[in-house]
Order: sequence, then structure tokens, then C-alpha cells
Amino acid sequence: MRLLLATLLILPFSLGCNDSAVPELSTASSGTTVTPETSPSPEPAAAGGIQLTPDNTTIAFVGSHVSEEQPDPKARHGKFKKFVGSATVTDGKLVALQLEIETSSLDTEIDDLNSHLKNADFFDVNEHPKAKFTSTSIEETEDGKATITGDLELLKAKKSITFPATLNTAEGLELSADFVIDRTEFGMTYGEGKVEKEVAMSVNVSAK
Repeated sequence: MRLLLATLLILPFSLGCNDSAVPELSTASSGTTVTPETSPSPEPAAAGGIQLTPDNTTIAFVGSHVSEEQPDPKARHGKFKKFVGSATVTDGKLVALQLEIETSSLDTEIDDLNSHLKNADFFDVNEHPKAKFTSTSIEETEDGKATITGDLELLKAKKSITFPATLNTAEGLELSADFVIDRTEFGMTYGEGKVEKEVAMSVNVSAK
């Protein structure tokens, strides 16, 4: 499996046309803490840790318009092309997950849309070049599923989010997570009434 943060982090900010459908996804629950943005470089993977890179991980997002036609036929698909991270597996259990994304690396394969998403209406990449997710709790069940909770730092906000995932740690880490986040909770409010506030995120990892 390949890793879209969203999370992480990845987001219905887009305007324009795309015929791909938006999947029905779980909604990431979030806390209410808002703090100034911090974006230190991530620590190297600890002993027993697994480095997460664009070679073994994908972070993708889908943004949609407010539309009577659902799923939105003009939904926009994108991904982040530059990020670093780590996953720590101990005794066959995923115990920690961290990702730090270069927001300027977002790519929808549409130049004008990329430029709009990078400006102050959305990611404001000059002022906020990094987005970060750090897990605080990972609860696994016996059927290969897990509930992951962690802090997501985006723009000036830092909020706790929780989302479901499937994973396998038999040989490294195979992880897949599909969920939605509310971009307005992080101060990304452009396009109210025209652009959906929920962003579909997809994160997939296939690493050893």
C-alpha cells in the first residue's frame, strides 16, 4: 500500500474541473487547541524506526466545490511531493508516526490551481512553509485496524485529530488511512459557500 496526509494533512481548497469522484470517507475528529505554528525539522528515525519518504509514502488530497451534484464532478485531486517522516515499530506494534510536509510541494497537475493553493487564500506557503503531524496515541486491534490520534500543525493552528487506519507490521510497515479534515478549523476559510470546508485525505505507506 502507498501513503495523503492528507493528513495528514492534503484539501477542498480547489477551484475548477476534474471528473474524478470524491470517496466516502471517515471524518477525522479534532480538538480545539490553537497555537502559533512551529516547524522544526523532524528527528531522524530512532533505532527500530522506519524513514518515510516520497519513495515509500504518498500523501494525497481531494478538494470539492459546494454542489447539488454529488460527488462533485469538478473535484480537484492533488498530492504533496516533498516530505520527510518516521514510523517506529516496537514488538510488532506501531508506536509512533511523524510527518513534516513542504507545503510548496503540493501538485494538482494544473499550474494555475497550484499557484492559487500556494497563495494566502489557502496554504500561504511563503509564511507557512511546513505542515506537520505527530502522533500522540495509536490504538491497534487484532484485525489489522488502528485508531491514530495526533497533533496536526497547519498554518497558525495546532489541533488534535483522530482517524482510522489499516496497518500491517509483519515486514516493515504497510499503512492506509482515508479520512476528512475541516480546513476552516486551521484558518483556511477562503471560498465559503463555494468550496467545501471538508478535505478528503489519503495517506498510504509501504516501507521496510
